[in-house]
Amino acid sequence: MSASVLGRSRPGPDEAAVVASPLDLDRARRAGAGEPAAQAWLAMELLPSVRRIARAFLQSPADADDVAQLALLAILRSAATYRGEASLATWGRRIAVRTALKYVRARRQHEALIAGDESAADDVPASSPGRHAEALPRHVRAYLDELPEAQREVIILHVALEHTVDEVAEMTEASRDTVKSRLRLGIEALRKQVRQDIAVGRRRSA
Repeated sequence: MSASVLGRSRPGPDEAAVVASPLDLDRARRAGAGEPAAQAWLAMELLPSVRRIARAFLQSPADADDVAQLALLAILRSAATYRGEASLATWGRRIAVRTALKYVRARRQHEALIAGDESAADDVPASSPGRHAEALPRHVRAYLDELPEAQREVIILHVALEHTVDEVAEMTEASRDTVKSRLRLGIEALRKQVRQDIAVGRRRSA
């Protein structure tokens, strides 16, 4: 299964290696100090990528909006600690991903307690498919929902959201080798699912 199935575009330069511009660093510091104009600028600057991350993890538009708002609040609270060692976009995405993961895991645990069934903990929404996913027997979400939670998370982060393996390791608090293993196993499982559906002539329902 190609990366385009999950909506990944061709990767560009590694933004983690790009330090912030003096202007971005100054604006972030002023936002961290509570300056309204700087806070508004920072929120609007990072809003598109924050929304994209929220929608990758949350199927419900309302939930995605909640996560986006929580992520923006976390970004504004953290602005005073921004040192410019990575680009502003990379820094903001990392905070948004951590916020989304925390939200999804907390909600999953809550639903499992209410249902009295720990299987509910495996329900992790997937990202929106790209144009090549239209040719698949089922929606990408259906395939990803069958993967173990850890494999889904790293595939969404690395393939759909284009984070590097090292970034995914940091965000999921796993070793680099563990992330690579989860990616390999998850992608192999996805390919196997697709091959099986094709072999039995399965077709996507309307």
